Order: sequence, then C-alpha cells, then structure tokens
Amino acid sequence: MSNYPPFLSFPKVILKIVLFGFFVLVTFHKGICQKRESYPKVNNKIGDAIELRHDNDLFYATDRYYSAGLFIGWRKLSILETDSIHRTQYRLFLSQEMYTPTDIIATDIDKFDRPYAGFLGVSGGVTETYKKSLFDYKILVGFSGPLSGASFVQNLFHKSATVDSRIPSWVGQIKTSFYINLYFNYVQEWKFQANPFSVYMAISPKAAFGNRDNYLQNDMVFYFGKRNSMMHSAVYQQIGDFEKELFFAIRLGYRYVINNAMLGGNALGDSSIYLLEPYQHLFLYNFEIHRRGKRNIYKFSCNFSTPETFNLQPQLYTTFTFLRSF
Repeated sequence: MSNYPPFLSFPKVILKIVLFGFFVLVTFHKGICQKRESYPKVNNKIGDAIELRHDNDLFYATDRYYSAGLFIGWRKLSILETDSIHRTQYRLFLSQEMYTPTDIIATDIDKFDRPYAGFLGVSGGVTETYKKSLFDYKILVGFSGPLSGASFVQNLFHKSATVDSRIPSWVGQIKTSFYINLYFNYVQEWKFQANPFSVYMAISPKAAFGNRDNYLQNDMVFYFGKRNSMMHSAVYQQIGDFEKELFFAIRLGYRYVINNAMLGGNALGDSSIYLLEPYQHLFLYNFEIHRRGKRNIYKFSCNFSTPETFNLQPQLYTTFTFLRSF
C-alpha cells in the first residue's frame, strides 16, 4: 500500500459547525464588544489556574480510533519572569488516552483495523509568550498497556453510564511500556484588523521526539472575532482577569509522522502481538470556538484528521476545555 493517504475534502459536518459558530459569534458579539479596543488590565494577584479537558468522538456517534482523552492540569504564572513584554507560565498535567478499533466487541485480532492502546501520563511544560510570538516546551512521561488503566476506565463507563452498551474487548492491546517524549511548539502571529471584530493569522511549527511520538508538524490558524493580544488571550490559556473574548478559529495542519507508538508500538522496540505502521503524511483540520469570561476560559473544538494508516477511515472528535484562573 502507498504511504500517501488521499487528500480528503473538508467534511460537511465541519462546515455545519463552522456556520453554527459564526451564527453564535454574530448573535452574542454586541454583548461583549466595546466601541474601542482596550488593552487588557493585568491582575497580578491572579497567578494560578486549573484546567479540565475532555476529548471524545461520542458526539459523532462513533467509538473508534482515538476514542477518548481525559486531562486535568494546573497552570502557574511566574510573576518574577513576567512584565509588559513577556509572560512565563508553567504547567503540570495528568492525562489518560484510549484508542480502540472500529469493532470493539470483536475478539479475533484479524478483524481489527487498529490495535487497542491505552496511555497514562504526566507532563510538565513551560510557555514563554511575547507580544507576537510564543515558545512552548513540554516533557511527557507515562505508560501504555494495562498499567495505563484505560481498559478499566472505558469498560466502567460503558457498563455504568450507557444502556445496552457494547463492552470493548481490549484483546491484544499494545503491551505495557514506559515512554518519555519531548515536544516543542513555536507560534508567530500577525494582526490584520483590530477589535471589535479582529482578524489574526498565525503559523505554528511543532516537533516531537521520543519513544512515543516522533513527528514534524506545521499549522496555519486564522482567528475571527473579539480577541485579546497574544499575551492576554484565551487561545494560549493566559492566566489572569482580562477583557472578555468571543471568537472562532480555523486551523489547517500537516504532520510528517516518523513514529506513533499508539499504532506502531514503542520506537525502541515492542513485542505487542498486533501493531501497524502509520502513514507518514497526515492532514489535520480544526474548528474552534473560544470564550473568555474574565477569569474563566471555555473552548469547544471539532477536530478532523485524514486516516492514520492504510485500513482506517478519517478521524473526527470534539474537545471541551474549561480553565479557571484564581
């Protein structure tokens, strides 16, 4: 099979969500906009935040591939390293991810289109934000396999939270293995129009290196609506009591994949009974709605990617994020 998946057009469901987001933005825009763009006031007494995030494909009536992700984290603003032209934030997150084949009740591995995989990890990171650019560094350590607890959590949900639910078999899941990974992200922004209806564009090259993920990626993002500057915007989870925001974003990305341990196993070697080689070329589409209500940040995003390997379909899932500064 070729390593080049077909370039897939933007699905109709994405277009519907984009139109819905634009309707929401226009409807509520007047309630949060001011006549003139104002510089956000910084409250130095607010330097911490808690963040909750949940990824799931349930919204699209599917339960396959990247099935669910749970994330809880704490963010800390460094007052000593923050001034009018620079902000430094630290973070610590606990996460769990679940990956399943399309036929979750099958027990014959020959019927699987991808392996079961679970991951439990702890990550730490630092974000250096300037007026028009951002540098982000992250280190992730964790375990795959039964030790991740992914099979237990997913089966518990299917047994207790749904009626007549199919219980995933988790046969032949990727074995327990230890991972350590480094991630880097750079963002450069340009503002083309100021508030009350601002327009921004950003490019965001990324890289990952370790025995879990190895890839190079580049995103292009467009933002429309009432948005604060980079150092004070919900886009980058900036902690503080800032001006309200309501805007949407369209993100287009390309990823060159070297290794994906949730498909092909540990890059240093893996004896799991069922592994697949990932496609090297992955195209990503993303639609986001961001809302900041002073100290609270809300985000809804619809995420689409082309198939990750030869026998898979495109992936579509949603992300819900809540962040509270205090």
